Amino acid sequence: MKKCIRAAIAGLVTLAMAIPVFAEPANTEALSRFSDINTDNFSWARGYIEAMAEKGLITGYEDGTFRPDNDVTRLEALSLFARAMGSVDPVNEPIIKIAHEKYDSIIDGYNLRWGTNEIAYLMYRGALKRADLDTYLKGNEKDTPMKRYEAAIIITKAMGGEEKALSDLGVALDYTDSREVPSNAIQYVAYASEAGIMEGMGEGSFSPNTEVKRSQMSVMLSRTVDKTGYSFRRMKLMNVNSDKREITVIDEDGEENKYVYTDDTVMRRMGDETQPKDLDTNLDAIFVFSDKTLVGVEVISAVPDKTVRGQYVSYVTTSGKTTIRVTDEEGETQSYECAGNIVVTYDGSPATVRSFTKGDIIILSLVDGKVAAITGETKTSTISGAIVEKLDIANGVKMTISHGNSVYDGQTYEVSEDVTVKKNDATTGLDSIYTGDRVTLTLQYGVITKISATSSKKTVEGTIKALTIASPNSTMTVRVDSEDKEYEIPRDVEILINGDEGSLYDFRIGDLVKITVESDAIIKIVATSTQESSGSMKGVVTAINTSFGVVSIMPEGVTDGEARNVYCKDETTTFVSVDGKSKKMKDVKVGQTVRVDGTVSNGVFVGKLFTIVAE
Repeated sequence: MKKCIRAAIAGLVTLAMAIPVFAEPANTEALSRFSDINTDNFSWARGYIEAMAEKGLITGYEDGTFRPDNDVTRLEALSLFARAMGSVDPVNEPIIKIAHEKYDSIIDGYNLRWGTNEIAYLMYRGALKRADLDTYLKGNEKDTPMKRYEAAIIITKAMGGEEKALSDLGVALDYTDSREVPSNAIQYVAYASEAGIMEGMGEGSFSPNTEVKRSQMSVMLSRTVDKTGYSFRRMKLMNVNSDKREITVIDEDGEENKYVYTDDTVMRRMGDETQPKDLDTNLDAIFVFSDKTLVGVEVISAVPDKTVRGQYVSYVTTSGKTTIRVTDEEGETQSYECAGNIVVTYDGSPATVRSFTKGDIIILSLVDGKVAAITGETKTSTISGAIVEKLDIANGVKMTISHGNSVYDGQTYEVSEDVTVKKNDATTGLDSIYTGDRVTLTLQYGVITKISATSSKKTVEGTIKALTIASPNSTMTVRVDSEDKEYEIPRDVEILINGDEGSLYDFRIGDLVKITVESDAIIKIVATSTQESSGSMKGVVTAINTSFGVVSIMPEGVTDGEARNVYCKDETTTFVSVDGKSKKMKDVKVGQTVRVDGTVSNGVFVGKLFTIVAE
């Protein structure tokens, strides 16, 4: 309500003011008939003024004049460049709404009578920062005429050229009065000049501190619009292929199109910058083009509240409402009501609910409890370009993957007992699939039946920073070139210490190792030495894992601290009772008081003599 009242008041103020520069034109036929620009004095600007008036970005006064020699205030200039960037394009209305939600708490402090849409939009686009508002809008600054060097700064930001401009540290201006350009504006003036937006003022000068006139602003605005060539389309974002750097959309006519993105394409989700792989799909987005180049993707609809993956059963339409039945991955069949504007794709192409047959794998995206989108696959489907995130063998084999398409990213799939596996073109087993492998998966009814994997090997040297010995796979964190990286360690890892076969229990934090890495897994470890010192500990046993040779002991005298792990095995540790009788690890029980003598390295305790002191 507050925003509606503010907008209404701003509209009344604008109508009452004798400054209609930013008002919507009442008579488009008058756009090219300003009575005071037909003289030779303004012949250089006439075409630009008429072009901008034709686009509705500027208008004249009620008496039919344009007043080309009037100064342009800072707020007026900012608002004009916001319009050049698309703030008045109807497609961007959702962006304006998001921008107000994000920045109104900041903008409200500047007591603007008008122009809040444009300022919020510039902040959303990254052309204005909080510090810029103090420079251009604080107090009376908003009504101060904009100087030419300030216009160069805003032009550069509006064109998305700030990063490039500031990266040119050795820029030298080719103007006779270049010393008058403030040091913080030199790179911006150079950018605006090289882009052909701004020119000198005669006799080789730039005249940086001269106020910008309405005629000059029209020229700069027109050139900026022509140079950027911005256009905006609202479409449905369906898929992001990170490998091909390609985005699939459903356009306004229901047609599928693909667009290539680059490193310079800005991706946002509800106003926050994000990465292509993190963009949600099956949602509305505004696509920003500079001529034919995709420069921005703005997801503007809410992310799904929930996704349901399962097998299609049936659908029914009653009284205009469609309900779809799905058997989820837990075997439970449920019905879900579909929203009125549901988006359906089948094997990547536009479809309808009627396209599915029983048993097809479908993913429902639910928003506010209703199905907003359905993505369908045939009974046999293929997922290409996936990365193995995790292989869980605890309760049946399951694979979790990462993927550029959010439909698959983070999904976990059951692996068939009869799965066929190829890696680097060689037939192999499931135990050769490691975290980080790039895989193509063939699924039958949502279960992986075929894995085709590729990986690369490399050898690096580093220092052990952490070591976790666990089931099914252990992990080791190694510092290489000042960066810590965690690697999976398969059971069949080859370990050589001083040329002899070793085990993970032989390593300590701080050991220097040479590791052979395949994807994100260590397949060979070579070490020349280990570091250790003698130590002993007495306490009460709190936990035992005989499979991995770990006993947790609460040290004597400690009641509220953490238990310490001692690594010990029957083959390497001598177990005895206090009276000297030989024992095995299986004889150790929770609650016993024990004493362990062994070696310690940076907190890793390996037992050599394990004495059971008391039951």
